Amino acid sequence: MYVYVFVPQMMSMAQKKINITALVFSSTILLLVYYNAILTDLPNAKQLHAGFHITEKLVTIPLPNVILPASFDYRKETFHCRKTSLMNMTFPICHYAVETDDTISRLLLRGKYYEGEEVSRFLQMFRLNRRLQLVDIGANIGVYSLPAARMTNVLAVEPNWRSMIRLAKAVDLGAVISNITLVHNAISSVRATFNMGVHPTNQGNAFLINMTKCKDTPTKKLCKTLSPTRTILLNDLLPLMRSKEALMKVDVEGHEINVFTDLSAGHFFDQIDVRLIFMEWVLCKRHSADVVQRLLNFFYSRNYSVFNTDNFRLDKHYLSWPYNVLFKKTSDIRF
Repeated sequence: MYVYVFVPQMMSMAQKKINITALVFSSTILLLVYYNAILTDLPNAKQLHAGFHITEKLVTIPLPNVILPASFDYRKETFHCRKTSLMNMTFPICHYAVETDDTISRLLLRGKYYEGEEVSRFLQMFRLNRRLQLVDIGANIGVYSLPAARMTNVLAVEPNWRSMIRLAKAVDLGAVISNITLVHNAISSVRATFNMGVHPTNQGNAFLINMTKCKDTPTKKLCKTLSPTRTILLNDLLPLMRSKEALMKVDVEGHEINVFTDLSAGHFFDQIDVRLIFMEWVLCKRHSADVVQRLLNFFYSRNYSVFNTDNFRLDKHYLSWPYNVLFKKTSDIRF
């Protein structure tokens, strides 16, 4: 195990810096062209995000905040990185102390891989079809993204800056920077800036809040306030995609209802063949019936059906669905 104390710094290898800078510059040009084309389609923030206080005017469309792992500002954060293994692959992963993350980090320190069975099923699908790209919305410290980046291209989105610095360092240590794009934003139905809250002992339980300070988590537990984050649309990720076929994992603490709307995500699904969406459902179903139905209609209108993680179709009421669900276009796709 190694302990890393990071301070803001630029990459020491000049050539590596030039190569990465050129990659980001070219991506930025593509993004600017794309956003100029869709400027007139900016969603109405008040209509789509009623109840949330938007802390700045929507004057310009923000670009996704793409992170360069080797030059990221680590804010003098101290954390540990260790090697872990899954499916005959060994790679570094950077975690929290147990007292601040008693879920994923605690399991890693005990030699167990969080949702190892589910992650392994994703990896098997990438082995069968190398054209598939992983889109990881709510990547946390990278338990899905890091092993997948050793097999395919990955687009990983994480709004919690403390998790992002750990993911960025693991990408750098594991030398998979060429296969993974890191985006430090939250995905929502509007482009704006929001404060965030987080459970004090579960860093994966991070969420947008409509107040200055966090009062409680979605499950009414104590919480802490994180730095503000900019929200973008799922559509805004299109210029960063490297394939027209994808698998998606989404874990955004019940905010899925705002990730998947026709205005904010419809163009993405028009352009990308998303074969499967693995979604945490336990908090989604707690929303009002009309809001949940809007989310379901987004997928039903695009010919998706809902399955459990054992690939059995779910025909009962959504309140009886399990903790995690799969949205699939066809039952032929085996998770």
